[in-house]
Formats: sequence, C-alpha cells, structure tokens
Amino acid sequence: MSDILIGNYSPEEVTIVISAAGASEQITGFADGTFISATRLVAASEPYIGSDITGGRVKRRNRSMNVTITLHQYAASNTFLQALQRADEEDSGNRYVASCTIKDNSGQTLFFSNQTIIATTPDVTFSSTTETRDWTLFMFNTDNQIGGNTLISDSTVQAIETLGGEVDAKWRVNA
Repeated sequence: MSDILIGNYSPEEVTIVISAAGASEQITGFADGTFISATRLVAASEPYIGSDITGGRVKRRNRSMNVTITLHQYAASNTFLQALQRADEEDSGNRYVASCTIKDNSGQTLFFSNQTIIATTPDVTFSSTTETRDWTLFMFNTDNQIGGNTLISDSTVQAIETLGGEVDAKWRVNA
C-alpha cells in the first residue's frame, strides 16, 4: 500500500465575500486561468549583512496585502465592485471600508481583513474576444492561513503543532 496522498483542488470552490455598509456580495465571474493573486506588501523578515559579514534582521508583523481579482467582462460582480469603489471614493470617511474573506473551500488557504479597500478601478479593454478586469484590493493587516489541499500525516501535524500551529481534524490522515 502506498503512503502517497492525493491532493484535490477545485477552482469552483474558491470564494470571495466582500461586505461594506450593509451590502454583501459573493464575488462571481472569475476569469479562466489565474483569477486571484495575493502579495504581502512588507516582508516578515528583512535580513541585513554588513560589509564585514555581521548583521541581523528586521522583523515586521505588517501582514497587509495587495490582492488582484481577475473577472471576465461579463461578471455582474464588476458592477458591485465599481459601486463599492465609487462609494468609497466619494465618501470622506471610512463608511465603505469593507471586510473581505477569500477562501479555498477545497483546501486550507484563507485570507481575511475587516479593513479592505478597492485601490483603483481596473484598466478596461474591448476587443473581438472576451476581456478581463483586474480589481486590486488592499487588505490591511490580513489574517492569513496558507495551507495545502492534501490530508496531513501524523508526523507533519506534530511538527505544525510544535511550531504553535493548528490542524483541523478534517485535514488529518488519522482523524
């Protein structure tokens, strides 16, 4: 019997929910190919090496991220995102700062921030084929969990727990 575990990922199981000022929307209309890209803005650890090979590092806990969501031009969520962006742009306060949850429901990856803004509107192109719209979100101080899509062996669970992490029972091989 093989001890190799097969992972499963389904792009149809990835959800984004954005809520602000009493409005809530599950984003739909993801483009084919890469449809979410998340980038941490400040490195968690920045090494420094002096000319005499002495050094150290600067540790940062700023988990803010830029997230690009790529929708096809037909997506009704383009209209929702435009309305939210415009409302926030026109308001002098923070009434339209949103909460945003991005979750891979076929895996363990999750991003959440209750301080999310739409940084800018996407560039728009029209052509003789289907085009996409790239929406850039700024998620301030994101709570993130980057995980896999495969059951986790007992030894790996133990290593994760030793490091202070947690593994939900449904992701354990011997749960």
